[in-house]
Order: sequence, then structure tokens, then C-alpha cells
Amino acid sequence: MRRPLAAVAVVLAVAATATACNDNTKPAADPAATGKGPDAQAPSAPAQGQGDGKSGAVGGKVTVKGNKPGEQLDVTLKDWADPAKSDNKYTPPKPGKKYVAAEFEIVNTGTAPYADSPQNSASVIDAQGQKTNASTLASVAEGASLGADLKLAAGQKATGWIVFTVPENDTVKTVQFAMNSGLASQPGQWAVKK
Repeated sequence: MRRPLAAVAVVLAVAATATACNDNTKPAADPAATGKGPDAQAPSAPAQGQGDGKSGAVGGKVTVKGNKPGEQLDVTLKDWADPAKSDNKYTPPKPGKKYVAAEFEIVNTGTAPYADSPQNSASVIDAQGQKTNASTLASVAEGASLGADLKLAAGQKATGWIVFTVPENDTVKTVQFAMNSGLASQPGQWAVKK
């Protein structure tokens, strides 16, 4: 009884080896990788919030959402200053640096209250792709600061400047704003020119 089972096992092993050696077909494509099939996922969005319908230019309004239900803002980049001038002779930018500043209008169009630091939510990206977060201590002559702690009930709005410190010869190309101190997955962005 053991001999027929052993013979069957040997025959199956030889057949499997022969099939593997003669298989000239290409491996099946992963449905998720090809974007086809039931397990396919949508292609990932381009970096820096591009392609999500949340971009504009200076003067443009962008709607951004937070990570929690009801968190939504209409954010307008009202103005852009490059360079921006310090409003205090005792707090100029460090040697080799300059201030740039963005004036935002933020309107809470969601159902949840907005309570965050706009400075943590804003950033700029230069021509080399370097991202810089806001300088929380700087203020500029262009106008009043948006503040480090902002609370808006649904329907309320606030306007003010956010300041960034960048290298003196840097060219900023993009301004970004994302809810949840910059951690929300749907940032808004604006193209800026010097």
C-alpha cells in the first residue's frame, strides 16, 4: 500500500517541476497595480495637494476640509509680500534671510467650530521644492498678524498676515494652508510670483 502512494507522490512532483520549468507565461498583473479589478485603488494624489481641486492664485478662494466631520474653511490668499518688511526694528530677519508674508481671509463654512493656530497650518514651497513653515514670532508692516490662536464659530471669519522666514535669494512658488495644524489631508495651495 505504501508503494503506490510513493509512486503517485513522485509522479506529482515530476509533473509540477516540468510545468514550472516550461511555463513561458508572464505573471499575472496585480489588479491593484493596474487600476483594474475589484481590489483596485484610486491612484495616489500628486504631492503638495496638487490635483485635488484645491488650488488657485493670489486673490483666489479655496475650500479646505479638516480630518473630522464638519471641519471646513473657505481660505482666500488675499495678498502676497516678497519681501515683507518687519514692523519692528528690533526683530528684522537674520542675516542672509528675508521675510515673506501671506494675507489670508479664513471663513468657517463648516458646522464644527474652528480652533487652531493658522501659523501651524500655513507653509511655503520654493522653486527647489523646499517647504518652510511659518515664523510665529515675526510680524510685518504689511498688516496685522492672523494670530497664533484663532477660534471661529460657524460663519465667522478672520483676516490677517502669516510670516515666513526664507533664504534671502529664495523664490517662493507656492503657499499652502491645511487644517488641523497642517496635518489635514486636503491642503489648499496658491501659486505666487515675486
